[in-house]
Amino acid sequence: MGILDELLGGGTRQREYTDFVNRYEQGHPAEGYSDEEVVQRYGDVAHAVPADDYAQAAQEALARLSPEERAEFVKMLQERAQARGAQLPGQVASDPRDLGRVLTDLHQTPGTLRDILGSAGTQQPQPGGSNTLTNLLGSPLARAALAGITSMIVKRIMRGPGR
Repeated sequence: MGILDELLGGGTRQREYTDFVNRYEQGHPAEGYSDEEVVQRYGDVAHAVPADDYAQAAQEALARLSPEERAEFVKMLQERAQARGAQLPGQVASDPRDLGRVLTDLHQTPGTLRDILGSAGTQQPQPGGSNTLTNLLGSPLARAALAGITSMIVKRIMRGPGR
């Protein structure tokens, strides 16, 4: 059973994700959860939906940030991408639609967006030989963006096929 089925089927996972969405909806989008929780939940759902759904979720999440926060997020994204040798489109605007497209493009290559946003983190070995980033996001705006995308995806999934 995949994450989409679990979210639609009720039970513990649905309650956990509903709680996550509720925490996102209360207060500032960067508050109410740790970087690790955001990264885990984002990783669970981000690649489980079509690119169009991801793009819509990114746009909705970014629209919840103030214009000043989006401008700061763009600056951070550009600096971190440059530091990691990643290529962003020429001019990245802070408009939610444009910025959502940029995040969606980065998301298309698994791990790229998390690598860029997590450039402040350090790799820690995990059981089974995999690596994860601790202090992954290092920025409240990065946490807000990924938490928002995750929450919007989960809300769309739980609304069901009719959306």
